[in-house]
Amino acid sequence: MSAHPSSPVPAPRRTSLAGPVTLTVTGVVLLLVALVLAVVAAAGFVGAVRSDVLTRDGRPGSAVLVSADAPGATSVELTAGERYAVYLVVPRDAVRDDERPDLDEDVLLLAPSGAVIEADDSPGVNMESGVGGLVAVTVGAFTAPETGTYDMAAPPADVPGAWVALAPDKPFGPFFGAIWGTVLGVFGVLGLSAVGFGALVGGIVWWVVRARARRSA
Repeated sequence: MSAHPSSPVPAPRRTSLAGPVTLTVTGVVLLLVALVLAVVAAAGFVGAVRSDVLTRDGRPGSAVLVSADAPGATSVELTAGERYAVYLVVPRDAVRDDERPDLDEDVLLLAPSGAVIEADDSPGVNMESGVGGLVAVTVGAFTAPETGTYDMAAPPADVPGAWVALAPDKPFGPFFGAIWGTVLGVFGVLGLSAVGFGALVGGIVWWVVRARARRSA
């Protein structure tokens, strides 16, 4: 009598949770990294576009070396070779949204040696920032030829209630690098978030399937 062939033994169902746990944890870690990267990118962008020319209550900010009414005059200590930008500060409701306020003439500075400097250069970065009811815009820049006390004369502005502020000029290179880094950071956040969310969802689903298999076994 011939023996009947034995029936194939079904492969045991995998019930280990190591894979699902690893995938789920990976998703959580990627999402946390995306969150940290988002915070860093946001901080870099805010730091690049923040001028610190105005405080919330409308006074000169921490970056301002000196300020004066337009027209008006004052004195300030400057360092040789350093770049400085002139900001014009005006009431927000005094200009239209598509209008950029300006001075009637360039700000003039009298150097310690007696030389007259015109703040007629272009700033490294054309800044425009608004705080409360005021708007500050760059209207000129210059390089200090020597170290010492300068007398600064501000001409009238085309907007009533205006005043000028002098602050260190923002170089274009670091500003551009910060903006470009923010753009790359945004793409990194989107990519990590997509991969992390997919890994998290996939890990949870896989975890549920394996948990059911463990209960069945």
